[in-house]
Amino acid sequence: MTDRGPSPEWWNAQLPPELRAIGIVQQAIGQIDGLVDYVTGRQPIEPRAVEIACTESFMVNVRLVADFLFKKREPKDLRAVDLVPGWKADTEAGKRIGEWWDLASKHVMHLSKKRIPEDIGTIQPLTEAEQRQMAADCREVYESFLAQYSAVN
Repeated sequence: MTDRGPSPEWWNAQLPPELRAIGIVQQAIGQIDGLVDYVTGRQPIEPRAVEIACTESFMVNVRLVADFLFKKREPKDLRAVDLVPGWKADTEAGKRIGEWWDLASKHVMHLSKKRIPEDIGTIQPLTEAEQRQMAADCREVYESFLAQYSAVN
């Protein structure tokens, strides 16, 4: 009989759902930070399909982080307030997180009218400054959450 390593019960004791959630959000932050130079054009990407995939991954991870930190609690989802009751993102970066969630949702996750407006002239591509602000805000608000989580656990 081969040894398959520790059992799921052992892993559950070592990595409870809360710590796994934090690990997933940290991975998303790493993706955002790792992709920002590519989505802003600082690092060229070829072929075009990979460039688009990097941009979509960046936005999806921004949405995941913003969803965890900002959105109201959904019974089916794990949110920051589930791990730190009463936690709020009350900073300017925290306020922008809601805007980034909306932007990512409308421009990547849904085929919304904001993504496909009546007048194509109203489309405004994100600037490098906005993309970098998205990354900075996600990190800042997440680190604020993590500090409070660490203080109570």
